[in-house]
Amino acid sequence: MILEILSRQWLSKIVNNSTDLGEIIKQADSICRYCEPTSPMTCTEQCEIWKAKNEFFEMNGMLCADDHVHNLLNAVKNDRRRKIIEALSKHPHSLKGLQQYLKSRGHYHSQQTIASAYVEPLVKTGLVKKDGTKHKLTLYGQKFLDLLNEFDGENPLPSHSQCHEEILLKKLKDGPQSYADFAESITQKSLSRSLRRLIENGLVAKSKTPDYVFYFRTKKVPKKAFSPTERKVYETIPDDGISTRELSKQVGINLRRTYKYLQRLRKRRLVFTRKKPRTYELTPSGMKLANFLEETAKLVAETSKASTFLVERSDQIPDTPVPWVRELSPRPLTSSPHRTMKSPLHKQ
Repeated sequence: MILEILSRQWLSKIVNNSTDLGEIIKQADSICRYCEPTSPMTCTEQCEIWKAKNEFFEMNGMLCADDHVHNLLNAVKNDRRRKIIEALSKHPHSLKGLQQYLKSRGHYHSQQTIASAYVEPLVKTGLVKKDGTKHKLTLYGQKFLDLLNEFDGENPLPSHSQCHEEILLKKLKDGPQSYADFAESITQKSLSRSLRRLIENGLVAKSKTPDYVFYFRTKKVPKKAFSPTERKVYETIPDDGISTRELSKQVGINLRRTYKYLQRLRKRRLVFTRKKPRTYELTPSGMKLANFLEETAKLVAETSKASTFLVERSDQIPDTPVPWVRELSPRPLTSSPHRTMKSPLHKQ
């Protein structure tokens, strides 16, 4: 019990002092290297630091899977699963405890339904793990919950999807995009449906004008003199182009006369036209969700890196008489109440 309390205090100190999971795992690993156990089983049964490291070690294959981010995002779109994460953030719960928690919030389900439909997807994505007869949040789950709390909003996207909407939001975070820009990443059938969902949920907005023709100046230097109005039309055309209607407003002549002068300039090869497509851009709500998706991707990459570090460390540790747990903790925490952990952290 003394060891369990002590290791929990150390783990809490490490987590509170760093937001980077890679750094947390490296510091935890350094503590293990300075530890002297009375028995290797002490690590697996009592050491919270070893348990946290083992979580990351076992998640390596899952984190490296191509569909992990999609599975993760789909798992937390469900309101009941988010409530389960909320419950487990306070303390571990049995299935009966989760059933009572959901019931208190107006959701009535059997324990079997809660286990298969709501808890299991969270376990498969590494956010939750079973600990004896109860379930608890993993360190990864705690970090992801922090992101959910920062986002503090409902995710209106479908919970069973290929995350095409998320792909579009990610592209739009770089700036307005045309339909053709999206078509490079998603099939046309899925693209139309995904764009419609984003627009209907107020996450994406269309440009106010449809596809239209823009006029641009060529690099040719005018040789013949302009009429006063012709010069004004020519010099009003900006480098990034302009529509006929906008040009008409800026020059102060009607649309018909604007077309007449543009035709003259085209014959002299001083201007050319280019069709500018309709674009789509993020609304404030869409930008907020896109930021959440970006931070989620960073967390997954960070967690994967920390997990890979432990896998590589296990390959570097020489054979010792310690059992199968040795690759994570060759020298676990001492269980003696008369010894203290030796670590470089004491010097900080």
